[in-house]
Amino acid sequence: MLKRIIILFLIFGLPGAGSLFARTLTVKVSNIRQITGNLMVGVFNSETGFPDVYFKGAKVKVTGSAMTVTFKDLPEGKYAVSAYHDANMNGALDKNIFGVPKEKYGFSNRDNKPDYKASLFDFNSDTTLNISLK
Repeated sequence: MLKRIIILFLIFGLPGAGSLFARTLTVKVSNIRQITGNLMVGVFNSETGFPDVYFKGAKVKVTGSAMTVTFKDLPEGKYAVSAYHDANMNGALDKNIFGVPKEKYGFSNRDNKPDYKASLFDFNSDTTLNISLK
């Protein structure tokens, strides 16, 4: 009887069961040139709104040339990550009149291009990403 109850809870849901497949994503951001402002990091699970509207986000006061941001209890899946240094703390990635960013930024791909599909990675275990701002 106890086995049946356990099986039913696993099939139909158990409080906290979502955390059975939750993992930790650690994002290490380097090449921060000014020790001012905030580091903004976004985790995206959809192309819609990328790279501005994130699924999970963090704002961290910059205290060094390299910073680490941790996202705990993140469900397994496919994600993309963006980061930028909001040096003037206005809550936005500043751009010039041609749309070119004036603040340093990076993505979860090596090219630092704002391309959702190129930035995607499989997240099915605790993961550490390295992003170097450009």
